[in-house]
Amino acid sequence: MGLRRLAVLVVLAAAVSVAGCGGAGRVEGLGAAARLPQAVPAPAATPAATGPRERAASLAVGYLRRDAARREAFERWRLAELEKARRSPTVAAALRRALLARHVTRAEHDRLRADYDAARRARDRLTGLRRAELGAVVGAVEALAAAHRLTAGRFEPVFLGLRRNREFWTGAPDLPAPAQRTLFGRDPAVFQYYPGQGMRLQQLASWGRVNARLGTCRLGGHCPRAALRRALDRLVALGARRDRFLAWESYFAFGGGTPPWISGMTQGTAVQALARASRVLRRPRYRRTAERALGAFRAAPPVGVGVDAPGGRHYLMYSFSPGLRILNGDLQAITGLRDLARLGGSRQARVLYRLGERAARRAVRGFDTGAWSLYSEQGRESTLGYHQLVGRFLGNLCRRTGGRTYCSAERRFARYEREPPRIALARTRGLHARRAAGVRFTLSKLATVAVHVTSRRGVTMSRRLSLPRGSHTLPWTPPRRGRYRVRVEAWGPSGPSGVRADVVRVVLPRPKPKPRAKPRRGQPPSRPGMAPLRKASTKRR
Repeated sequence: MGLRRLAVLVVLAAAVSVAGCGGAGRVEGLGAAARLPQAVPAPAATPAATGPRERAASLAVGYLRRDAARREAFERWRLAELEKARRSPTVAAALRRALLARHVTRAEHDRLRADYDAARRARDRLTGLRRAELGAVVGAVEALAAAHRLTAGRFEPVFLGLRRNREFWTGAPDLPAPAQRTLFGRDPAVFQYYPGQGMRLQQLASWGRVNARLGTCRLGGHCPRAALRRALDRLVALGARRDRFLAWESYFAFGGGTPPWISGMTQGTAVQALARASRVLRRPRYRRTAERALGAFRAAPPVGVGVDAPGGRHYLMYSFSPGLRILNGDLQAITGLRDLARLGGSRQARVLYRLGERAARRAVRGFDTGAWSLYSEQGRESTLGYHQLVGRFLGNLCRRTGGRTYCSAERRFARYEREPPRIALARTRGLHARRAAGVRFTLSKLATVAVHVTSRRGVTMSRRLSLPRGSHTLPWTPPRRGRYRVRVEAWGPSGPSGVRADVVRVVLPRPKPKPRAKPRRGQPPSRPGMAPLRKASTKRR
């Protein structure tokens, strides 16, 4: 019995070994349905890494090392070329410097270089005034580059000026009048003609047009929102980064200042337009852009426009002239800051507004002569246009703040336009015929003056000239004795006239005393009231 069981176990072990080697048959004695699972072949052994695979990995490492070496060599070359470009004073070097510093792309660099080359070629083809004006614009760009002020942030407004001048001077049929303003297509950038300097980008006029349209929107008038967004984005792109703030610079010489310079009035108008846009167009990004421009009011000239003044801060019209205080520019800057503080909720603008408003309130009286307004502090009088402008800005602050200073000044300045100049004619005495004299009078405001001196024989003097306020003397020599009528008429800038007249008497001059006869040699001088002594005669009688 034990041997039989042992034989069965041997047979089963043989069957299992056969199945393990790949057999799939049945095992006798376990039933027809019983099957053994099929064995899975063992994976082949992975051969050890030999020559070819090791060589591929080493090549990849070599490629990486050579690529890094090439990048390091290119970087050394780029920095060396950048240093060379920084030392060069040319426009081409300024463009290359921006390209090497990765401030512009290759396509932008090539486009700007093409604009510059096209302007130079057009200048060389032109003649006369057109050549001179386009040459002045090209020369101004080259001067910016020579002063190392042609930076990448200024490329857009500067090269726009090159393109517009090339278009104008090569294509316009007529020559422009001085101060003529021009728009090119649908571009909101306004250009103004400055004789001898070509057509120049007028940032204040450009922002003023958009600002006025946004003001109409706020009053419920026609409001083309899509066109306004395009115009705002375009004008924002014409700004430049100036010492960590956004500024809308001018790139032409003016009033003794060299470009680039900024104006507090332009900055204030841009800030006001952006503040209105943030509310009308519901775009907070315009408020953020306006806040980026506030550094101009904090920075001192010549970088910014903020200067200390009694009571607070004064915001300059021109950053290059810190001693020139102009009221209309200061008032507009203050109004723009207030609108940004109220419409945009800017705390920075509120602080700057309060500083400027306190100083302006104290300064208004100093710009009032009692008959007209002054354009600048202790300076000349305003023209009619500037007088009306400052009156309008005073009215803006009057309506916004209700301040008595601004409201009363607005009323006075409006009254001055209705009043004629006051004339004080000096009383003239002691006039002698054929002796030089003068007609003296005083004016209360700048005026066009007509002076006439007449007698029974006709007009002896007739003069017409423009004079500022103050005392004046016109030379006059009476031709003969008699009575003369002196009449002075003066027309103010707004039209009303005043008249003063007087009658003066002219007499003959006193005769000159006869010269005394000189005594002869050896003869004593005669005394008054005594007859001269006669020499005794020696002749015999």
